[in-house]
Amino acid sequence: MQELSGAICSPKVAVIYDTENRWALEDAAGPRNQGLFYKETVEKSYRAFRRLGLDVDVIDETQGLSDYQIVAAPVVYLQREGWVEKVRQFVAGGGTFLATYWSGIVDETDLCFLGGTPHGLLDVMGLRSMEIDGLYDGEWNEGVPVPQNRLHLTRTYRCSNLCELVKPSTAEVLMTYGKDFYAGMPALTENQYGAGKAYQICAGFEQGLYDELCGKLAEEAGVTSVVKEIPDGVEVTTREKNGIRYVFVQNFNRNAVEIKLPVEQYPVWNGQYDGTIGSWETVVLKENSPNFREK
Repeated sequence: MQELSGAICSPKVAVIYDTENRWALEDAAGPRNQGLFYKETVEKSYRAFRRLGLDVDVIDETQGLSDYQIVAAPVVYLQREGWVEKVRQFVAGGGTFLATYWSGIVDETDLCFLGGTPHGLLDVMGLRSMEIDGLYDGEWNEGVPVPQNRLHLTRTYRCSNLCELVKPSTAEVLMTYGKDFYAGMPALTENQYGAGKAYQICAGFEQGLYDELCGKLAEEAGVTSVVKEIPDGVEVTTREKNGIRYVFVQNFNRNAVEIKLPVEQYPVWNGQYDGTIGSWETVVLKENSPNFREK
């Protein structure tokens, strides 16, 4: 493994997980007495991008966004100083930003913002939060794709826990709620801001929505994996050194899995591969062109 010494990951996707934000959410007295599920919501975005075989950085609100093409920021209830400016610059510069319900509510000292939420990002998101419905355990609503929506979403997905009601200004509605007193109101939106796009997931949707949506966003942003079809339980990670990419394909299943690897461009450098990867085994591929450069 000496050849890999000094190799680095260069993710184009980041997911925000902020401890100060988590503490503030845990201490909040609503909109549900229990069960805001911050960590679980963050994991949905992370899991969706990793299932695509993409490298993902997990960062907090204090870190820069300029190195990424896609940033997912679930439930940023507490906005740290400088966060709004970074998001505005990121989206205006061409980035893809994915936010959720219950964002931009309080500042660093846990005091509520005045003037509308998500604070400082009303024009970036192209909407304003008007109300939020805290569902009882076991209750659910659903998100229904708008006919001929731009992302070609076709499936209906369930949502639970929290359903935010928003009023779009410039945002395009991609999905609407399917029932209750807010049936027909936006459940998923997209807004063009500068050279980039900002998306708002308005409710606590199931993993399937994240999987489909994150796949669409990654494809549109041109952020793709070397391995195109990845079975459940298999992870793909890349590292780079001297302009050459190394691809780690790891099988965490108890059984061997069939997987198609691009061995013509990325020959097997370490491990055994005959069309399958054994249980708990790893195959490492190495870019065969020394002229490779990340775009």
